[in-house]
Amino acid sequence: MNRQRGVVLLLALVLSMLLGLLAASALRDAVTATRMTGYLSDSLLALEQAEQALQAGHGELQRAPPDSCKACLPPTRPHDLGGQWQRAPTGFFQLQNLGTSNGAAHMPPGQQVTLFRVTAVSLDTQPRHVLEAVYAVVGDQTQRITWRQRARGD
Repeated sequence: MNRQRGVVLLLALVLSMLLGLLAASALRDAVTATRMTGYLSDSLLALEQAEQALQAGHGELQRAPPDSCKACLPPTRPHDLGGQWQRAPTGFFQLQNLGTSNGAAHMPPGQQVTLFRVTAVSLDTQPRHVLEAVYAVVGDQTQRITWRQRARGD
């Protein structure tokens, strides 16, 4: 009889240990899921900030378009805000006049348009989002013809 009590105690200890490991695993999974949700929320907020900064850049383009530049390369290292940037409420933007073209995408063939690049960076640094759009301007009409999200190494 005393021998059975020892086996029951050992079995109870093993089951308690297994339940503890199961609870620790479930807690770790819950913490991981919470972190992932937080990262996704932060990323979506930064994307919204960059889109609003892009719209602020579009507004500035309509208000005061920049002069044409010779070699208009995209801003180098925009995630680090190198170069000349204008401040918007939700981030930063940079305008570039790419010159004129007769073969712009999504425009009638042969129509001469002036192309402008607007690069926008979110205010939040972690994670930082960089958006870039090219606008075609004909007279007083402005049309966004391309849009992309730039990766960190881009």
